[in-house]
Amino acid sequence: MTLEAHQERETVRQVRDRHEDKLHHELDHAPIGTPTTRLTDPVPAALPPEQFVKELTDEVMNSAAANIGPFYERLIAQQVPLEGVREWVKQWYIDARIFPSVIAQICANATYFYDARQFMGANLAEELGEFNPAREHPVTVRKLGNALGVSDEEMEFTEPYPETLVYVEYRQHLVRDYHWLEGLAAGSFAIELTIPNRFRQIARALSAQFDLDDEALEVFRIHAGDERLENDYGGDDQHAEEAANLLRKYAVTGDLQHRVRLAVWRSIQARRMYQWGLYREIILKRHPAWETINAGSSGT
Repeated sequence: MTLEAHQERETVRQVRDRHEDKLHHELDHAPIGTPTTRLTDPVPAALPPEQFVKELTDEVMNSAAANIGPFYERLIAQQVPLEGVREWVKQWYIDARIFPSVIAQICANATYFYDARQFMGANLAEELGEFNPAREHPVTVRKLGNALGVSDEEMEFTEPYPETLVYVEYRQHLVRDYHWLEGLAAGSFAIELTIPNRFRQIARALSAQFDLDDEALEVFRIHAGDERLENDYGGDDQHAEEAANLLRKYAVTGDLQHRVRLAVWRSIQARRMYQWGLYREIILKRHPAWETINAGSSGT
């Protein structure tokens, strides 16, 4: 090999190495964050607490995935037949059965933050029906299922959709392995903020479509708030507001606000996936075109 050829090869190698180093540097994603977060991205400056919580609230309330996606639109429009509604309640029961543990985990993680621990402790007591087993929130979902003709056996041992399973387990991961403020934002704030409006609409639709009484619809009345209930705590509007107050008080640094934003984003994305599973299994698979589109596919 001539000296000129050797020098040219070395030059090409150096250019390639510099390009690869630059490429690797530019493509280094932060270990936590959205897919567009890089290690080199600066942490956003802290916002005033009131502005920060308002932005979070707007993000959640303007998200279809967090509120009323395509499946719930059809449920509220009374377009889901009884068979499909039964399937939905069974998947919801899987979600509801796990949720008291979510609240308990946030409470446990709060450690020395006594006000947060008191709030989450009271929230846990409500999830457990004020320690009345007949009014524990998952049991009220089971009561709804019974009114729709679903047996306790079917509720307890139903097969979860993949998205349901991933959703509930990912939510457990969020509240177990992250800062308690992140768990609070992903759970009590992002989830409970959207429940009352959706539940009021679903309850009206189910009452009209299947002639369900207040007893069968108790789970909706509890979460949306109903002064006629023996232990009405104001519904999840109250929980979301108390969670927002804790975020105003403690999420005051740029780092914590950034982590809380990502927790809310993760929570919404997990719910988006859960809603897609409901839509596919209960709506799309019952459409006449499904068989044709998926002919020959092993995924049907």
